[in-house]
Order: sequence, then C-alpha cells, then structure tokens
Amino acid sequence: MKCSTRSTRRRVALAACPPVSSSAKDTGGQAASATRRGYTLLELLLVVGILMICAGAVAPSVMGMMANYHLKEGVQRVQAALAATRVHAIDATSTYQFRFEPGGRHFLAVPTDNDAIGTGGSALGAGGQSLAGGLFESGSLPENLSFQTSASQGLPQEVPSLPAGNDPGWTGALARIPDAHDFAQVNWSEPICFHTDGTATDTTFTVVDSRGVGYRFTIREVTGEIFVHRLEAESR
Repeated sequence: MKCSTRSTRRRVALAACPPVSSSAKDTGGQAASATRRGYTLLELLLVVGILMICAGAVAPSVMGMMANYHLKEGVQRVQAALAATRVHAIDATSTYQFRFEPGGRHFLAVPTDNDAIGTGGSALGAGGQSLAGGLFESGSLPENLSFQTSASQGLPQEVPSLPAGNDPGWTGALARIPDAHDFAQVNWSEPICFHTDGTATDTTFTVVDSRGVGYRFTIREVTGEIFVHRLEAESR
C-alpha cells in the first residue's frame, strides 16, 4: 500500500514539473547570451569620454615628472664632467679648460698646456695623434636643455661667437681629440680653467630647460669646489 502511494506521488510530481530536454536547455542558453551581447554605442562613448578626462588630468603631471628627470640627468652629466676635469688637471699636472656652448647643449674639457699638447705621453696617445680617451671630457645635454652664461632665468637667447679660436692651447688640443669635427662649429664660452694645484676660474653659469626651470653652477676660485643649486621658482 505504501509503495503504491509513493509511485502515485512521483507520477504526479513529474506531470507537474516535466524534465527539461537538452534542446530546451540550448535554446534557453542562447537566449540568455543574446540578452548579454555587447554594449551600446552610448555606453562606449561614455567610457571613452571618462578615459580621455582621466588622461587629460594625469598628462601634465607625467610631463612635468619627465621634464624634471631630464633636467636632473643633464645637471648630473655636467657636474660629473666638471669634477672629472678638476681631477684630470691635478693628476696630469696640466691646466685644463672646460667650455660649454651658450644657448646650446655641448660641453668639452681638454688639457691646453703647450707642453702637454706637444709631447706624446700622459696627455697624448702612444702615436701622439689624439688625446687618450680618459684624459678629456665631452658630452651634451639632453634635448630641451641648454647652457646659459647668465644666472637669470628664462629661455635661451642668441649668443654671439666667442673667440675660442684665438686660443692656441684650445685649438691645438681640439685638433687632436677624436671626432674633433663634431665640435669645430660650436661657439664656445669663455674658458673655465682648472689648474694643477686644485684652483679654478671663479665662474657662474646655468643649465635650464624649455620651461625656464634650471640649476645654477658656481665654481670657486681658491678651492676649485663646484656647487649646484636649483634656481628659485620664477614668479608668474
């Protein structure tokens, strides 16, 4: 009697909720996926607009960080070259001249004593044709940076040619360095001399970028020390 009752209840339950066939399942899945297909044009435009607003807000900060990075990189190059020039002058017992390109990016340091230039040895290579690579300093600033002879801020201005070509020590050394043609047309600054006793020419110049932001270099005469200070923010 109990078995008959259970069978009857099961038949009633199956009749009320018939099993779903596999084809019905596939049809239902396709319908559900169809309702979730893609985004509307309005939604896409909204997302693109939000991304553009975010990029516009972040871009100035990123550009400023990159500009500051390049500025510091250029300042470190010049600072290292000046320090190395002072060491070369003491080690090689030869006065060195450091010059830079006002309104431009190049810098160069070479020994300019006539005895050092005319004698093959520590200052010249074994064949007496070119300076040993470790005894001169040359390089250039990153893009958008430049040297200025004035300590004031602002963008680079036109600088007249300076009489570096009238200095026989400079021209003699310049003719012997590798790739001298790269520096032949450069208008050089007045020389910053580093002497064998550690003293130097008392000098001030700046390195600035296209924003007018930069650093001031100061070289002390008696000690030959090199000081670097960031220029104060220009009032706008």
